[in-house]
Formats: sequence, structure tokens, C-alpha cells
Amino acid sequence: MAAAKKVEQVEQAPKKFKITSPIKGYVGIGAGGVQFAYGQAVVNEGWVCDWYREKGYTVEEIGEEVAEEVEVKGE
Repeated sequence: MAAAKKVEQVEQAPKKFKITSPIKGYVGIGAGGVQFAYGQAVVNEGWVCDWYREKGYTVEEIGEEVAEEVEVKGE
């Protein structure tokens, strides 16, 4: 009998996206509970990115370092 190989699953962090509101400087809560500050929000990948893109928001994939910078700027 062949020994079963243990397969390790490596969990990848979800991709981050910066959403920019068409309303410059918008502050408030958008769809899906997304908090906007200074017209921007940071979200993980998923349906919410598609929803905002369809509604005319700018959606850009960003790196972890940029995500932290945008979140700090919004505080």
C-alpha cells in the first residue's frame, strides 16, 4: 500500500481593492457596509468589487502596503 501524502493547503490572503467614489470626498457607509473616507474605501476581493464597478465607482487592485496607507489616510 502506498502511503498517503499529506497535502498542505496554504491559505492566501484575499486580494485588496481600493474603491474610489464618483462623489469626490464622500464620507459614509456604502453598499455592503463599506466605510468610505475622503472618497475612498479598501475592501477584500469578492462580489462587492463587482457591485461597485457596475455602479460607476473606480475599483483598483492594490498591494497590502497601499491598503494600509489608504486606511490610515481615512482615519
